[in-house]
Amino acid sequence: MIWLALPLTLALYFLTRALYRKLPWPIINPVLVPTAVIIGLLLWLDLPLAEYESGTRPITALLEPAVVALALPLYQQARQIQARLKPILICTLASVLISVCTTLGIGHWLGADPALLASLSTKSITTPLAMSVSQSIGGIPAIAAAVVVVVGITGALIGYPLLRLLRVTDPEAQGLAMGACAHAIGTAASAERGISQGAFASLAMVMCGILTAAVAPPLFALYHWLIP
Repeated sequence: MIWLALPLTLALYFLTRALYRKLPWPIINPVLVPTAVIIGLLLWLDLPLAEYESGTRPITALLEPAVVALALPLYQQARQIQARLKPILICTLASVLISVCTTLGIGHWLGADPALLASLSTKSITTPLAMSVSQSIGGIPAIAAAVVVVVGITGALIGYPLLRLLRVTDPEAQGLAMGACAHAIGTAASAERGISQGAFASLAMVMCGILTAAVAPPLFALYHWLIP
């Protein structure tokens, strides 16, 4: 399947990026459009998902190195970050607490089982961390990964239009918001906006990942203690 899956995935990605340069509409997203087209093709041609996924393993293997590469914009903005370290920590911690607590609260209200809650609690951090953290608290890594992708695409689509609507114009604040809420996909969208947005989005993504790994397990344990 690698002869089909790999070139098709890459071709759809680069074609979507080229189209976005000519028509910079949020809906023309290099993750959303290829995903929708590939799902349609798999259903139409009745191709097994597992085989297609195995054909894209060379791309999947680049996921973790790509996350590490986001350290470059952090280095470029090191002085600005150091000068604002305290508010950055407060903002990212608040983001993590809001994300996990609202998930537990709304999920409990809707009657979600603990495994699903654990899978959804890591929705705002990047995929490798989300899968690991959700599994450590009893979640399902596959569901966690799927939710992370949906959240990231949604954030990339509506993030900057919503920030403009709310009159958030500071590049650093925009980057922090996108990285905290839309993880790697939001960070990639921020990097295309400017160096400051990309650097602070990278920082927020990293900080939220670390804080979620530290905060989610005790919050989940507290949830089980309060609501057995």
